[in-house]
Amino acid sequence: MKKLALYGSGGFAREVLMLLEDLGLGERVMALYESDDLWKERIVSGINTQPISRFDPATTELVLAVGSPQARRKMHASLPADTRYPTLVHPDARVHRSTSVGEGSIICAGSIVTCDIVIGRQVQLNLATTVGHDCRLEDFVTTAPAVNISGNCVLGTGSYFGTNACLREKINVAADAVVGMGAVVVGDLAEPGGIYVGSPARLKPSR
Repeated sequence: MKKLALYGSGGFAREVLMLLEDLGLGERVMALYESDDLWKERIVSGINTQPISRFDPATTELVLAVGSPQARRKMHASLPADTRYPTLVHPDARVHRSTSVGEGSIICAGSIVTCDIVIGRQVQLNLATTVGHDCRLEDFVTTAPAVNISGNCVLGTGSYFGTNACLREKINVAADAVVGMGAVVVGDLAEPGGIYVGSPARLKPSR
């Protein structure tokens, strides 16, 4: 059985360590990796930090434990092609057997993912996220806590949803869109990389 390590050492990484403990996997975590240019030797939650250049995919599976979807994509692109990423589902989350969950995705405690849903790679659903039937979440989609996504939505690659954001059914969200905290989405969000805020959610003008 391979060892486990996290790429990241911040707040979400410490929450992922809690998740791993709840799964009975805490003792398998051997290191917290940081990018070589940011690495400082120290101990976080009882685990040594190390530069990512020391990572060995032959012996260790890696969890990308940062909340930013853009940062995770860069991290993923920089890693060896043979890196393996465990898929983590908290025991207190509910995921129906008809739903598929991609490699490296993380589903946190209290989340409910219902039927016939497709979740891509490296998706993060933070605490108490709900996802309704027939949704498709593309790679690197990220939710903050208590996001509610109604059925038949399509969330583009790298899109991000702030705490308590909610989406009406049959919504399409562009890649890399950011939906602000508490936003209420009642229509498609078509601008790639756009920032949407308010109720109803509207595109925030760029400066």
